[in-house]
Amino acid sequence: MSRRINVMIDDDTWGFLGRVPAGERSRTINEALRAWVARRRRADAVREMSALTYQLPKVSTAEVALWIREERDRRR
Repeated sequence: MSRRINVMIDDDTWGFLGRVPAGERSRTINEALRAWVARRRRADAVREMSALTYQLPKVSTAEVALWIREERDRRR
């Protein structure tokens, strides 16, 4: 489902968008907004994961290797 909205854009943005054919502007804006949302979601996820590194206990490489070996043995 599509929604119609009204937005205000700066003159410099219109300078670019004005060169996009009239029948393609909505699709162009939608694609750009989707890309921006995807980047924003990834940045938010990175920020959340970075915050977790300070909250979780430190684990040594040896412990991680042991857990992997144990998991592999269980699967056999």
